[in-house]
Amino acid sequence: MGDWVFSFMRLYRQDEWLFVSAAEIIEMPERGAENGYATVKVLDQYAPLFGRLIINLHRGNKFSLYVFNLDSYLNEAPVKEILPALYTGEAFDGYDRVRLPYAKLDRIFRREIMSSYHDALESVTGVYCLTDTRTGKLYIGSATGEGGVAARWGSYLDSKHGGNKKLRELYDREGEGYFRENFEFTLLEYFGMSYDPQKVLEREQWWKDCLDTRAHGYNDN
Repeated sequence: MGDWVFSFMRLYRQDEWLFVSAAEIIEMPERGAENGYATVKVLDQYAPLFGRLIINLHRGNKFSLYVFNLDSYLNEAPVKEILPALYTGEAFDGYDRVRLPYAKLDRIFRREIMSSYHDALESVTGVYCLTDTRTGKLYIGSATGEGGVAARWGSYLDSKHGGNKKLRELYDREGEGYFRENFEFTLLEYFGMSYDPQKVLEREQWWKDCLDTRAHGYNDN
């Protein structure tokens, strides 16, 4: 008794492991007991790292892949990162797949879930689309300044309308809840932070023309 057990979950990247719990074994079940589980006490001093600490450890595919003496591997298991939020199983999976409802984007920017998403959006400029899922109306915009797409989308989370005339009118008419319930954010095109801002603006105008968002959406210029 008194042994400590540290539990890790293998992530989709083979050599990365997420720390999920630590406990002290208080009592082992008797042989043949109907309840085959040990009695344990959670080690509270490690609780702040549960679901956040990721280590690198190569275990291959040997039989003892999932149960082993951690002491033997401490020098081979460096900490890769400590996530700012609990791991949810979701991760940023590419700029060509960025399509987020308002509520989920808000949680990402609050660093409650998917911490890698905000960092990724902060690293690119681009052209984006806001979709009013209730009416089908679109708004096309672009992000070219410091902080990239993350900074621009953050302004919508703060103000809801981002300073745009028709979106401000919608906000005055319907209120904050309308945006939270009905708006979705999609990245249409993305570029490096050093990409010519004028070319980004030209692509923005092209999308406005293509989708006719001045006559049938929320764009007014």
